[in-house]
Amino acid sequence: MNLAIVLIPLLILTSGLVAFVGNLVGRAIGRRRLALWGLRPRHTAQLITVLTGMLIAAATLAAVLLVNNDARQALFHLQEVRQQITQQEAQLRALQVRDILYLRDQEVLRTVVDGREPPAVVHNRVQAFFDLAVQAARQRGVGPGPDGAAVRLSPPGLSVDDVAQDVVERHQPMVVRMIATANTVRGEPLEATVIGFPNAQVFRAGETIAARRLDGRAEREQIEAGLLGLTAEIAAAAKRRGVISPPFAPASGPPDIRLDPAVLLETLDRVQAGQVPVEVRGVAVADAYTVGPVAVTFK
Repeated sequence: MNLAIVLIPLLILTSGLVAFVGNLVGRAIGRRRLALWGLRPRHTAQLITVLTGMLIAAATLAAVLLVNNDARQALFHLQEVRQQITQQEAQLRALQVRDILYLRDQEVLRTVVDGREPPAVVHNRVQAFFDLAVQAARQRGVGPGPDGAAVRLSPPGLSVDDVAQDVVERHQPMVVRMIATANTVRGEPLEATVIGFPNAQVFRAGETIAARRLDGRAEREQIEAGLLGLTAEIAAAAKRRGVISPPFAPASGPPDIRLDPAVLLETLDRVQAGQVPVEVRGVAVADAYTVGPVAVTFK
């Protein structure tokens, strides 16, 4: 319910009640010609009138603060609210005026490190990955923060040793991926995290990933839509198997699927020329792994 519906009548009633009481007291003092604190009756009546006005203001303020939490926040934390608004406006202007170098969830860099190699080799490869990621971020326009670091990793304290130890303990090929955790504008540090996961084989060369039956007697647009739908099914199957998005793309984006446009057009022509229902299969051209890409063709 809108608080104004309750608040406004309450303020009016409260102010009226205090004014009514003040008027009664003032009249009573005037009739009796009472004097307070040695003042003359006329001055006493004036004092009562002033006090009544003060009480109206105090009662009104009390009613507002009692009913509305936002009013309490604005009154007692006004400076903090102003500072927050100023910071938010500054960030908004920065995003509007300056270049956005990395979007939240965007990949900064990736590599594959074999955890079966000696620990020292694994550590060196992970260190090289970190160094290359920082170098790439600086070249792109990222600037150092007050601590001098161009890349701030989360969780705090995450280090090369931590990532290398995880790879060694997995004892298998691992995808190591640095992901931006916030929008980054030119001149500011990059906030990112590093994740690692097994680089498993997801498809074998020649494996059928998805298939769809198409009618060669249909309109060309319908056949084309069917082939595009088959491509979407291939991408969905790859996503379920854990294939990640293309390099430098959002980490949550679609998997890296590679299909030669010439293959799509050739298949479209072949299906339409046959003028009969036919099954089209999406087949892996080569062994495909989690890191991608998944190269496919139509058969």
